[in-house]
Amino acid sequence: MTWPPAEIEITPSLVRRLLAEQHPHLAELEIEEVGYGFDNSIWRLGSELVVRLPRRSVAATLMDHELRWLPGLAGDLPLDTSVALYRGRSGQYFPWPWAVTRWIDGRPGDEVDVVLRSESAGDLAQFLRALHRPAPDDAPTNEFRGVALDQMTSAFRRRVDELAPIVNRRLLLQLWQSAVDAEPWNGVRQWIHGDPHPANLIFRGGRLVGVIDFGDLCVGDPATDLAGSFLSLSYGAVEEFMRVYGPINQASIRRSVGWALHFSVMFLALGQSGRTSYGSIGTLGLENATSFATTAI
Repeated sequence: MTWPPAEIEITPSLVRRLLAEQHPHLAELEIEEVGYGFDNSIWRLGSELVVRLPRRSVAATLMDHELRWLPGLAGDLPLDTSVALYRGRSGQYFPWPWAVTRWIDGRPGDEVDVVLRSESAGDLAQFLRALHRPAPDDAPTNEFRGVALDQMTSAFRRRVDELAPIVNRRLLLQLWQSAVDAEPWNGVRQWIHGDPHPANLIFRGGRLVGVIDFGDLCVGDPATDLAGSFLSLSYGAVEEFMRVYGPINQASIRRSVGWALHFSVMFLALGQSGRTSYGSIGTLGLENATSFATTAI
């Protein structure tokens, strides 16, 4: 698994042109590239704003979902989010929707030591508990998030095989099957973030202050999000997270272990391709998930 290439070149002049065309009062602010994620290119705009533009066609649908649904959820969430202040339309110069959001001052969690991240275990649990609320019938689904774990089995086995020299293949497949065999999610339709890993968590002054990138926002099994605790926190803090989030039944905990295994091997593979901090996330996730599965379930 490697980082996907951008399908369109996004330059400072393009960002300024889009702003001048659609939000001219912002067009003279200083523009600086911050970096890029799996799906979006990120540009600092002045001191208080950030422009997020899809870098791949598949990310355009995810941006659409975030633009449509996050505004109705953000006001009831206990941390800052990447809710759009200004929406960008597709047009002559750029084929996909884009957004201008508030800059959340701080550092992404993959640049923060796990000990410091772990001090916010309760804050992360409260955020996800607040987000996990009933969703309307027309809320989006996602074929890669919140679905029955068995749908991920082929991809999981393939990545484990690729990582066989550095992981315990037999143990991971055994733990995966245990998670797949857990009773499936059968609750009400519920919102999930879909991707609450450390790089999407913003820390400032030693505390979790924001959660970003809601492109995977969808309806699905909340165990998908609970898995984020394994990738973000120390083992003891995972237990605190589960306690604060609670109540969680055993089947949901087993599925959360499965999702943690699934995400961890993805992050390990990305680490192998050069994203060092992502490899560290994958290692932590596997350590926590295997320890939790063998001692706490």
